[in-house]
Amino acid sequence: MKQRVRVVAFTQRRGKILLMRRAMGRELSTPTWEPPFSKITPGEQPEEAAIRLASEQVGAAENAQLLDALTATGLHGSPGNYDLFLIYKVKVTEQTTIKPSGRYDAYRFVTLAEAVNMHLSEQGRAVVRNLWEQEHHPRVGSTARRQYKEARFTVYLDGGSRGNPGPSAAGYYILDEQGKEVERGGEYLGSANSRQAEYMALKLALKRALELGAKSVSFKSDSLMVVSQMNGVYQVKNRDLWELVDDIDAELAKLKSYSFEHISRGANFVADGEANRILDKHWL
Repeated sequence: MKQRVRVVAFTQRRGKILLMRRAMGRELSTPTWEPPFSKITPGEQPEEAAIRLASEQVGAAENAQLLDALTATGLHGSPGNYDLFLIYKVKVTEQTTIKPSGRYDAYRFVTLAEAVNMHLSEQGRAVVRNLWEQEHHPRVGSTARRQYKEARFTVYLDGGSRGNPGPSAAGYYILDEQGKEVERGGEYLGSANSRQAEYMALKLALKRALELGAKSVSFKSDSLMVVSQMNGVYQVKNRDLWELVDDIDAELAKLKSYSFEHISRGANFVADGEANRILDKHWL
């Protein structure tokens, strides 16, 4: 397995992170964004590479502090690659002049929530997702075991089917009112189609939120079908969903309030990851 090591300059200003646009080789290419990356040149230490990268692209080269290390496999469309990203935090003042050069031709400061919905490179998406999770929803060991009283939760949910119908799983991700993780999990569903998996994810997540003491829940899903049907935009016409929806409606009646919001697939990566993690365990 081939290993690639990259340093990443994680730069913030007013709570927003720096993304750079890769220079387009062809006029009609789609702009692709990522945090500044660089290889480590022969004889260079990782921290030296990070400072050089910051000097070349960010205009700040005094110091670089190791923030995180992230591994990923299968990027670049090749399962034989193993990528190690060393993420260094680089401090930038208001007076710092950002100067894209070489592989980059533009820059933007965006929130992590905005970044996950941008057209990112494969490497950029891997790093941004990791930063989004670590910065906004750090795992807290004892939180999932607490019983909440009159809780207001945000619940991300996702269902997946490999075969449609085929092996299926549901995943969920529950956050409290402060945006901290309460619990993530899911369940293997056996053979089901994709629409059944999406509704089972809702049923499973709703049941768990109620067990934790939820009284108000904001549900977020990348399934436009589920969100539109639960918001009453159009009716549930598939007979295989009727019993499921009846069960869900009965559970929703136990809440004081709830809402359903459609989000992009990129913004739903934690729940999606839980569903795929469970599917991988059962995939032969």
